[in-house]
Order: sequence, then structure tokens, then C-alpha cells
Amino acid sequence: MLSAHFEGYVEDVMAEALHALNPTLRAPTLTGGFHNPWPDRIDELFAFIGLEKPSRGISWQKAGNKTVRENLENLVRTRNKLAHGTTGVTVYKTDVIRHRKYVTGFAKQLDEIVRAQVHTLTGAYPWPP
Repeated sequence: MLSAHFEGYVEDVMAEALHALNPTLRAPTLTGGFHNPWPDRIDELFAFIGLEKPSRGISWQKAGNKTVRENLENLVRTRNKLAHGTTGVTVYKTDVIRHRKYVTGFAKQLDEIVRAQVHTLTGAYPWPP
């Protein structure tokens, strides 16, 4: 569920950014093929608004970019195993708490990156900080 919510969040941020850039742009045209929030897929999606690999610049204290990306990839990989019925997959509460921490941290920074990019392109911020 966490992976699905994260995917929805990424799609919503893109939809809001597109609307701020041009209200006639339709996000589903762009996000319709976006499945599984792999960091590289997020980078591909946001390249449309001129961001060059935004996931590569996200880190925080005690979590370098490599660790952030690896944890998000692990979340998506685990989600896929569960969704496709792979046997022997066990998810513990500590895993969920850890993944939630990385999703939250990533989402906060992606939000700031996209907000700044829209401001650069339009001169206006699309949403409050």
C-alpha cells in the first residue's frame, strides 16, 4: 500500500506542476504509463518539466542519495513480489517504518524541487512550501 500511495503522490505532484505550467496540459497523458515509483522512472517523468534526474539529488542527514534510492527500490521490489505472488516474502513492521521514512523524506524534497522548478519556469510558486 505504501508503494501505491507513493506512486499516487508522484503522479499528483506532476499533475499539479503541469497545471501550474499550463492548465490545458493533461497529466494522465503523461502519467498514464507511470507504474511503480522506481527512482529512475521518477527521473524520466520529471524530465518533461526540465528536471534532470531529481532523485539523484535527494539525501538527508544519515541517508546519502545511494541509501535513499536503494531503500525506495527495495520498497518497489517488495511490492512487486507481493503483488505477483512470490512465495517466501515476509514484511516486518520495522521494514514498513523504514520504508515510510524514506518515502516521506523523498516526497518532501521532491516537492521542494518541483516547486522551485515551476517557479523558475513561470515566476510563480504553484503551491505553498
